[in-house]
Amino acid sequence: MFNTIELAWAGLKTYVHENNTNFRLTDVRNSAQEWMASLDASTANSYIHHVRNIENTFKKSDNFTEFVEEQIIDDEDDVDSEAEEFNN
Repeated sequence: MFNTIELAWAGLKTYVHENNTNFRLTDVRNSAQEWMASLDASTANSYIHHVRNIENTFKKSDNFTEFVEEQIIDDEDDVDSEAEEFNN
């Protein structure tokens, strides 16, 4: 997940699911309001931290992929020039 809102939404849905025993809309609304009122800075910061960690993982992966891609392209250039020398 790259969006903190999605993490918060998942937390809200889980809370409502676990606390909604009567399956009435008013109970769902009340549970949602309870969850939002109980959301503290620590939990919100953990959502942000989680998303940043995922973003950093993808950035590292992207950098590694670009490095490997450059190495493959360089290797292909070397093979072509060796083949050309062999044919001459």
